[in-house]
Amino acid sequence: MKPIRIFTVVGIVFLLYSCVNQNNGLNVINSESFPDQNIVLDPLVNQRLATDLISENQAESTFTQKIDEIANQVNLLKQNPTDNLWNSVSTEWIGLEKEITTLPEDSTQTAMLQKWANLNIQLLKLSGEVRFGDALENLFYKHQLPVLTEKQLKLVIYTHVDDQIFVNVLASSSVTHHHTTGGTVRLIQQTGQKGNEMILRVESGDVRYMDVFIRIPSWAVNPTVTHGNVKYVARPGEYCEIPRKWKNGDEITVNLAN
Repeated sequence: MKPIRIFTVVGIVFLLYSCVNQNNGLNVINSESFPDQNIVLDPLVNQRLATDLISENQAESTFTQKIDEIANQVNLLKQNPTDNLWNSVSTEWIGLEKEITTLPEDSTQTAMLQKWANLNIQLLKLSGEVRFGDALENLFYKHQLPVLTEKQLKLVIYTHVDDQIFVNVLASSSVTHHHTTGGTVRLIQQTGQKGNEMILRVESGDVRYMDVFIRIPSWAVNPTVTHGNVKYVARPGEYCEIPRKWKNGDEITVNLAN
């Protein structure tokens, strides 16, 4: 092979390797929770919630030790975000998720699952990656026994970075957002029982620009997000971004299984 071809091949390999590394890297979002009083949950949503957190002393196991180890790494990430540490956290999280899905569903696991929920809340707010929202959604919709508490769900169902609003969990509820330019905007979710479809309605006294991100879970099939005749890009395992000037009465329709 001629030298110029060798250099070309090496260059392509290096470029592909760089792209893979970038995809595996940490994109820090650091979204914030809304004040508890700004969020109202539908009574049917409350029926799916545990009454309170179970004492961590009841959660001691090899699983909770692993959760604590990852949580400590996440705290280090917040101080010094590096791709190497993030990749380590990600690998350990994937392994732990596989182990957790094999556990039997009974009340003895609730304390451990609540710690798992807290970890995924931290990771979702830090990175904005859909998989952590998927894990929380599984705890909320797929477990027969309630796992998440009201406090936990309110910490993560909506988060924000200034006027960027993240809808992380589809569940009937509302959030009141104090816009950075003044005034308030209220987002209201109306969802089906299984969380497969949702209408997001806006109440506002004025027109306000916001960038709303709706989590499209990895399991979604041909998802659609529409505003009247306008269709937004909606892909499984990504957030659907809706940047627009919102006015009173605007409605977004989300269907996750078509």
